[in-house]
Order: sequence, then structure tokens, then C-alpha cells
Amino acid sequence: MEDPHNIPHNQVFRPYNLSELFSFWNRFPDAVLFAGGTDLLRGQTKRLFTFPKTFISLDKVEELKKISRTERYLEIGAAICLSDILRLGKIVPEGMVAIINSIGNLRLRNLASIGGTILSTHRYSDLHAILIAQDATYELKSASNARWISASKFVTSGTELLQEEQALISRIRIPISSWSYVFHKKIGLLNRDDPDGGTFLLLCNTEKNLIMDLRMIFVGSKIIRFKDLETNLLGQTVPIGEKSMESLLVNCSDLVASEMAENKYLQNSILRSITVALSGI
Repeated sequence: MEDPHNIPHNQVFRPYNLSELFSFWNRFPDAVLFAGGTDLLRGQTKRLFTFPKTFISLDKVEELKKISRTERYLEIGAAICLSDILRLGKIVPEGMVAIINSIGNLRLRNLASIGGTILSTHRYSDLHAILIAQDATYELKSASNARWISASKFVTSGTELLQEEQALISRIRIPISSWSYVFHKKIGLLNRDDPDGGTFLLLCNTEKNLIMDLRMIFVGSKIIRFKDLETNLLGQTVPIGEKSMESLLVNCSDLVASEMAENKYLQNSILRSITVALSGI
């Protein structure tokens, strides 16, 4: 019977395990993987939503919804929604809790999966900042292979690898750590494609007024990891003195200027964030 509304029909597959998923995906290689769907629905304002012709729902794939913990790592299935990660409690790194709470609103976090957020074509830098700083790794799984890739490497080449290997992110492995001080700041517009946008993040551990560990990163159109500053500040007493702060900012200014070329707004925004973050330790 002909559809009186002339609405195109979509094929939706709901596998219960990875074996079924890859079987469907092999038959329909152009199918779009679908978890929370927030990225597919983003910006759609018409009465009838537009969906891919064929997509594969991940909501029943149990392998993608598992959470496990060892003494060293927290492993989160890629289909776990952001709100469920927050419900895990104190085992989730403080910086990650802060970042997730800053993403969208509660309704979005109840739908958006961690894997989908990593792959999102919009404002991906929020979650990537904490995952790179925490030295997280992602399991890339195909029908015949599984391997791990660092969060930092995934930002630069991960999506191409997924397409080449017809693979998906199946697990996120995050080293368990505790931070005595967390600072993060969103810069620019909320649109990922904003050249002036990004996320600045600083994680710090202190003991007896000494900096014992420090991670500082900016993720936007480019990634800046302040490795030299992190190394130089180890063992530094806090609060940081005025002269030491000036010297640190000079070094940071040179790095930011070289990475951000003529984007003065972004340079100044990052340097302000560094000043505020270091002053708060």
C-alpha cells in the first residue's frame, strides 16, 4: 500500500550483541550507528525529523553498556549515557564529572552516550580535554579485530581509522586518579566549528603546599598540551609567587602565539584562563 504522506521509509536494525551488529553492518555498510541520537537530531526543527536511510541502533548491544573497574582503570562501554556515568559516584575522576555537568542540560545528558559524544561533530572538545589529560584510551573494534588508541591520537586520526576499518568505539578506559584542584573553562561559542571556541582544563594535585602532579590542556581547533609548564611546575610551592607567575605566562604566551597564529582573541582567552587557573591552586 502506498504511503499517503509520501514519507520515505527507513530501515532500523537493533542487534543484541556485537556479532549481530557487524553482520548487519556488513550487509549495509552505509548504515549509521545510532545510540542516544542527539547528534542526528541536532538542529532539526521541522515537524518530521530526517533520519538516515538505514541505521543500526546500539541500545540493546550489551557489550557496549558494560562498566568495570580495576585498581588502575575505569572502563565504560561506549553506549553508556553521560548521566549514568555521573551516577557511578566517586570512582569517576573529578575533572570528568565537572566536564560532563557542563555539557548541555540534563535531558541531553540522559540521552547522549559517551561514545557518541566523543564522535560528535559538534563541540567535541569538552569531553576530549579531560580524556586526553587523563591519558584515556579507546578500544576500536571491528568484526575481526580490536585494538586500543590513545585519546590524543584519536582526535587527529581516529575517525579516519573507524571508516577505514569499519570499526566503532566499544570501550573507554580511564586511569583512576584523584585531583585536589580542577579548573575548566569553555571559550568562545558552543559550536564546535567556531575557530575561537574550545575548552581549557587544568588538573592539579598538591601535597604540603607542593605541586605533585599537573595536567594543562586546551582543546579546540588545535590541541595545546603545556608539557614544559607541567614539568617545570612539579615541586613548585603554592601559591605561586608573582614573579614566577609572570615568567610562566611569558613561556605560555610564546607557545599559544605560535599555535594560534594571528587569533588574538583566542590567545588572550587562553592566557587569561591560565592565569586564573594557576592563581587558584
